[in-house]
Amino acid sequence: MKGFFGILNLNNGNFQEVTNKYLNTKSLKNGNTSLLTDQILLEDFAQPISKNNKFPDLQYVGWCRLDNIEELQLQLQLSDDVKEKEVIVAAYQKWGKDCVKHFIGDFSFAIWDEMKKSLFLAKDQMGIRPLFYMEEDELLYFGTTIPSIKAALLKKPALNENYIAKELRNYPQEVEDTFFKNIKRLKPAHSIVISPGEKIEEIRYWELNTVDLSYCKNNEDYYALLRKTLETAIKSRIRGKKNVGCQLSGGMDSSAIAVLLSRLMDKKQLHTYSFVLDETTRAYSDNGIDEQGTQEEIINYANLIRENHHPITGFHYKDVFEEIHKHNEVMGGVANSDCIWQDSLYKIAAEQNQIEVIFSGFPGDEGISQNGNNYFYDYLNDFNIKGLFQFLLDFRRGAILKTVHYYKAKKVKTTAFDFSEIQEKRNLLNPKSSFYKELKDISFAFNPSFKNWQKQQICRAHTSLRTESEGAYANQYNIETVYPLADIRLLEIMYSLPTELFKPKPYSRALFRNLAIGILPEKVRLQPKRSGAKTLAFADYWIFTKAEELKIYNIKNHTGLMISEEEYLQKEAENELMKMKRLNNLKEMDYLISLNLPDIS
Repeated sequence: MKGFFGILNLNNGNFQEVTNKYLNTKSLKNGNTSLLTDQILLEDFAQPISKNNKFPDLQYVGWCRLDNIEELQLQLQLSDDVKEKEVIVAAYQKWGKDCVKHFIGDFSFAIWDEMKKSLFLAKDQMGIRPLFYMEEDELLYFGTTIPSIKAALLKKPALNENYIAKELRNYPQEVEDTFFKNIKRLKPAHSIVISPGEKIEEIRYWELNTVDLSYCKNNEDYYALLRKTLETAIKSRIRGKKNVGCQLSGGMDSSAIAVLLSRLMDKKQLHTYSFVLDETTRAYSDNGIDEQGTQEEIINYANLIRENHHPITGFHYKDVFEEIHKHNEVMGGVANSDCIWQDSLYKIAAEQNQIEVIFSGFPGDEGISQNGNNYFYDYLNDFNIKGLFQFLLDFRRGAILKTVHYYKAKKVKTTAFDFSEIQEKRNLLNPKSSFYKELKDISFAFNPSFKNWQKQQICRAHTSLRTESEGAYANQYNIETVYPLADIRLLEIMYSLPTELFKPKPYSRALFRNLAIGILPEKVRLQPKRSGAKTLAFADYWIFTKAEELKIYNIKNHTGLMISEEEYLQKEAENELMKMKRLNNLKEMDYLISLNLPDIS
């Protein structure tokens, strides 16, 4: 298991009592050592902490993969066998807090400077790796898991009622907020320098911006650059790995990654995983459709080893209560964008195939394989007459209707006009709560610019929250989750492309379909986005069985924020499955609140 934890004595806090409690109660499964001074406790979950002989005053703990490590080794005049830890410390020694501006990869780390008595915390640009912190009673707790922070505290942390209310309302969360009032998530692309007696302040070090692509002379140059960069992103993530896994949902994103992996490594070491229906779960599915047909297309096209493809038809939990306890153990409580549905896949990959790293097609839909339906927004926002004229020629009546929709959305500040009605049907928050009117839904906030919308989509909280959650569940089994479609080199190119490349003509998701020429078989490359299948094929069955098992559970409503089960059942629902799902959510949240309820003073 990778990750780290630490406690910094900020200003004469109860450091000794807290560190003693943590060291006496924490799990010592792998026998790792901790560094303890009179000012700081540091623990690395993966390996014993040792002094860096070259920089003895700098102590590092981290969970990092640097994709530009060879470039950094040259810049820092280090040998090519020097690993991430030494590279990061050398970079910090040379560039200080600006070192993160030179890093490409997935990382979160802490560096304690014994000479300056300062702590540096940093997180990667897209927030793939987790990092949390909490300031309380003159101590700073920090680490890659919320449960480790909870384990060190002398009392249970206060719950975040604003966060709970948003979950009950089905509203998006701010990326820094967690289930606990005072435990914060370090924002993606941010760092902190902390010295005793000084205010804690996060500093942004990167933002998605355009890069110079003037050397590309035509569309084919752009597609070739994207293919090369995607291949580089995949190569970076298999470096040093033997057994590699890839999720194969049947969609274009994961399919393209699986095909490229088959060309870049020994196929004997490549395993693919898919959620599929079986005889039992198919009966609960609305249309009985999964993506096994497309998965077969990819297996045959890439000549993958059939025995290395693993269909998954269910979860390993004995019941919903075991599932909720696993959720609490890994995520520490209620977690937006929680991915416990991936846990069984990771368990199988580790125990049966000894997988070290597993690839995902996320966040393709949010980035490089977006549908492009609002590409014309830039023409309207920038008064681009030539672009608007071509838009009218391409889509005729559809262009007029879309333009009307644009100005209507601009007026009401949302692109989903009826979504508030759906949200009201999903609402679990007590209308008498003060949060009911205070909270605002930003689910489909209008953005007048296509470019700004692109940045908003790929950099939204969900990208970080989902990857963080998947990584946490996989990390239990010593598996690293990787996301080549979140590689910042690829995203910067995507963000710099001419708007016309996203035009959904003759098909939607035009950019990805065009760059996938020669990567995907035509049947898969040109398949419609929505076939009726779900990524978690047996999601309907999962919802139904949980509902049956939760019938015996009575809601406690300790916070007073929830409506009662009876009130919810009397509400109009968008459909019966969603009604069942939201009631499950209500009971699961209530159970997790009960597990984490602070002690009464």
